[in-house]
Amino acid sequence: MHEAEAAVAPTIRPVERDDLATIADMLARLADHLKPGLVPLADLASLERFGPTGLRLFDGLIAVRGDRAVGLCLYTYAFSSWRGRPGVFVQDLYVEPSERGTGLGRALMDSAFAREAPNGCTFAKLEVHRGNDAAIAFYRRLGFEVEDHYYTMAAESVGEGE
Repeated sequence: MHEAEAAVAPTIRPVERDDLATIADMLARLADHLKPGLVPLADLASLERFGPTGLRLFDGLIAVRGDRAVGLCLYTYAFSSWRGRPGVFVQDLYVEPSERGTGLGRALMDSAFAREAPNGCTFAKLEVHRGNDAAIAFYRRLGFEVEDHYYTMAAESVGEGE
């Protein structure tokens, strides 16, 4: 990071259509960080169709320092029948390597929670790759705990089972 950039605090704002290509690039870097060579299927077209400027099936915040995007938080909503309240499910949190350790990840998470609190969101959940020790430690510092009484389960072909 250049000295002039470091002097300018990042701005966190809602994702706009013009951000979507940058977000696709950040998601590709996040995937490669987790598993070198992994390429996510989220592309500009899917982000446009399903994202905050399309069907709104997910929402997001982007952090910008100067004229450069440096962080991202994409999330969806969850409803807990146990809590009787909605919450935020953080799908992706990405912070540029040069920005890690600056508090930007925490600021992105705090901004997402503050943005959704007026909608009644009272809790947050997320998934983290088991091998990503730095992310696990980060989320623990934010107050997240591993829920070992749940299994994450997924089905790629919804509606085709028994």
